[in-house]
Amino acid sequence: MINLVDVGLDHPRGGSPLVTGANLSVAAGEVVVIVGAAGVGTSRLVAAALGEVPLASGCIELLGRDVGKLRRSSLRLLRRHVGIVPQELSLLEDRSAQLNVVLPLEIDGIPRSVSLLRAAEILSRLGLESEASLPVDCLPPSTRQRVAVARALIREPQLVIADHPTSAQDAMGADIVCTALASAAAIQGAAVLVLGRDPMLRSIAELFGWRQLALVDGNLVPLAELATRERSIDQALATIDSVIVDDSLGNIVQFPRADARPASGPVARTAGAR
Repeated sequence: MINLVDVGLDHPRGGSPLVTGANLSVAAGEVVVIVGAAGVGTSRLVAAALGEVPLASGCIELLGRDVGKLRRSSLRLLRRHVGIVPQELSLLEDRSAQLNVVLPLEIDGIPRSVSLLRAAEILSRLGLESEASLPVDCLPPSTRQRVAVARALIREPQLVIADHPTSAQDAMGADIVCTALASAAAIQGAAVLVLGRDPMLRSIAELFGWRQLALVDGNLVPLAELATRERSIDQALATIDSVIVDDSLGNIVQFPRADARPASGPVARTAGAR
């Protein structure tokens, strides 16, 4: 359903590449989670998979099609089979939650009576029955995020790509979102790729038995393998969380651990320092 073959991605502002030689395959009915620290390239990887940014090397296939070789019109048609949860949500602020969710079906020419029934079902699955008629701009961030998830699932797509879909959720909301994604894989046979870094997503992924990878040093590494290197899952995740990006150059910098001996040379600047 989605295949990354030796994918390389340059940093948009130059400097060190964000991704170097990444490989990944997500099959129908499978959910895969990619975790990574802020700024290491997970969202740009999503953009590349959708044909929005060029690859430095390698290729990405969605539903058997090489994204880099598609014309813009063909890419638009392909994306109708992909449910996308963008990190910025991209909702229509002046429309209700229900009308945001039915929009993909309106584009497909589905009769309004059918699309509203389908929207009611998916909104209920995401715990949004009481918010369905409310304008999106009146909703809190967690609810807006679940509206975006509902919109991504309304077409019953063959592939779902969700970029940080639980970042605004509490524990209950994260469980609702992940259960909906799991159902898309188990019931509809969708391939589901989830990107994120919050602890709740990681915990649910482990509970559901989802395959987890980490984007570290430009490569996708199985989280279990990283844990072996770091002696435990907790240490592996701490390693991921300790990575920042020097946004002036795009270089990945590793914070020293508290028990590490200080390195010689200039001290790495933190994300908040100027």
